[in-house]
Amino acid sequence: MTVNPESRPSLGRALGETARLIGKLHRRALADFDSDFPTWMLLTLLREADVPLPLDEVAKELNRRLDLAEPDTVRVLERAAAAGHITYQPENASAEAELTEAGRDYFTALYAHARKVTDAAFEGIDAAGLDTALTVVLAAKERAAAVLG
Repeated sequence: MTVNPESRPSLGRALGETARLIGKLHRRALADFDSDFPTWMLLTLLREADVPLPLDEVAKELNRRLDLAEPDTVRVLERAAAAGHITYQPENASAEAELTEAGRDYFTALYAHARKVTDAAFEGIDAAGLDTALTVVLAAKERAAAVLG
């Protein structure tokens, strides 16, 4: 266990507080586009896949990424469909969800805005320092995942 000078928090505390504040910035940016984090994750998932995804796969992945229960996933899907961002037909036995063209455009604009807002937190920080910080965070993530099994 490392001992920190009293003027500095532990690395874990600093990471947690930083993640909370950057998350707050991110949610504020999403709200600027009348969006929320679960919708952001749905749109991100569909954009990453770039092909229609079965609804059970969408539900499984949103549960993995957000601990989002299936009824909540259905509500997110319904809101995104009502906004014209995705298509899906839940009554179809082999139902799939995919981004509409309007959804792609919306996500592109939303992503650019969210990135601009959250990048402001890193403005003026040396690129080499950011790279080192990312290396440390990714190594800690890998080790934590290994401990959790």
